[in-house]
Parts: sequence; structure tokens; C-alpha cells
Amino acid sequence: MLSISDSITKNGRKKVQVLWELKATKIDDNTTLYTNEIHATATPEMFEYLKEHNINLADAAASRQAASDAHNHEETPNFAKSIENKALTGQYNQPF
Repeated sequence: MLSISDSITKNGRKKVQVLWELKATKIDDNTTLYTNEIHATATPEMFEYLKEHNINLADAAASRQAASDAHNHEETPNFAKSIENKALTGQYNQPF
């Protein structure tokens, strides 16, 4: 999925382009490997923000990577459990 999403900064929300890749790979008849990858690209709005705040792209990318990794580690198990529940019961898990 390709989207324009909010990136939360200390000075408010700015837009980034995000490519989400969700993959399910069969391991065996009872096991599937689920992966969730995120690729973010700065938008013109984000480049302007970085320029206005004297933030270099490498530092911004490192910060974005850390935030994305934390989010991915938190959410991926929830996505996987919901997909598993759908396969076993026909129902997705309800959001909290």
C-alpha cells in the first residue's frame, strides 16, 4: 500500500510518503512467516521542514527509522495474531 502519512515531530505533524509491504510466506502446512516492511520517503513538505529547522537528511532518516522500527515491532505481532485468528475462526481481532 502506498500512502501519504503523518510523521509526528516535536514541532507538529508533517507528511511522508510510505510504502507498506505486508508478506505472508508459507513455511509448512501449519506455519506462515508474516513480515511487515515500511519504506518512507520525504515529501516536499518534509524537505521544507528539515530545511527550516536545520536538520540534515541523514539525521532525519535515522530518527524516522528508529520510530518506524519501534512501531513495526509493536504492531506486527498484533497484525499476525489478527490474521491467524481470521484463518482459524473467520474473525479478525477487534482493535483495542
